[in-house]
Amino acid sequence: MNIAEFSIKKSVITWTVTVVMLVLGYFSYQGLPRLEDPEFAIKNAVVITPYPGASPREVQEEVTDKIEKACQELGQLKRVDSYSSRGLSIVKLEIRDKYDKNALPAVWNELRRKILDVTPHLPPGSGPPHGQ
Repeated sequence: MNIAEFSIKKSVITWTVTVVMLVLGYFSYQGLPRLEDPEFAIKNAVVITPYPGASPREVQEEVTDKIEKACQELGQLKRVDSYSSRGLSIVKLEIRDKYDKNALPAVWNELRRKILDVTPHLPPGSGPPHGQ
């Protein structure tokens, strides 16, 4: 006897199994956790500093190196990458994985303080560093 023949001959069993599966599926679906916006911590930052009219080498020596050195004083950093182009310095930072969402605000505040400390030592004509 195949499944189709059994389903037709024993329709009460077929409908009972179908209804039970639908009810169990509904309750399983209702039990799933639903978070609209799951929590996650962003552990990357970008510090952008304009220096209009400067060559990439000048930007590297006068802006990028100073900002990068200040950022490297943070013990929480995993990686620092920098990019200097004509009139623009970009420093990318990555925080170590062991810092969770509760510890990150203190890390970001410390990074802001380091950037603010180095800002007066940047050359005249360079804009203030902006973080993202």
